[in-house]
Amino acid sequence: MRAGTENLYGIVGMAKALELAYENMKNHRAHIESLKQRMKAKLRKALPELSVNGCEERSLYTVLNVTLPETAQADMLLFLLDIDGVAVSSGSACSSGSNQGSHVLRAIASDDTPATGPSIRFSFSRYNTEEEVDYAVEKLVKHLVGKKVSA
Repeated sequence: MRAGTENLYGIVGMAKALELAYENMKNHRAHIESLKQRMKAKLRKALPELSVNGCEERSLYTVLNVTLPETAQADMLLFLLDIDGVAVSSGSACSSGSNQGSHVLRAIASDDTPATGPSIRFSFSRYNTEEEVDYAVEKLVKHLVGKKVSA
């Protein structure tokens, strides 16, 4: 292909990909939002001292960022969850790879934020299931407080 020649196959392929993505977007969003709400409810029930970071009414529907209660397991939490097959990130996306904590989370923290422990970030997609959310909560609570989550 010469310079200046449009990539017709790429253009048509991108148009079809966008069409397919948009086709079920409302259903996918509703599914993802329900998973996020399920996780919040289960975490709040199991860990009342947990706090949700950010504005709950206007946050990104695919991400849940929470600050957990202090625990001796905090340093190992991500490692332990990874061993259990639960992929999470620490802090905020803006502080990935930093050991200084997240300036974003400090800026949005309210004065009545009860939890002072580690912050972790869960991401959801249309491919996640309720069973995966339940499993992630079960493993997180087990590592934090050593107890099984009730249904």
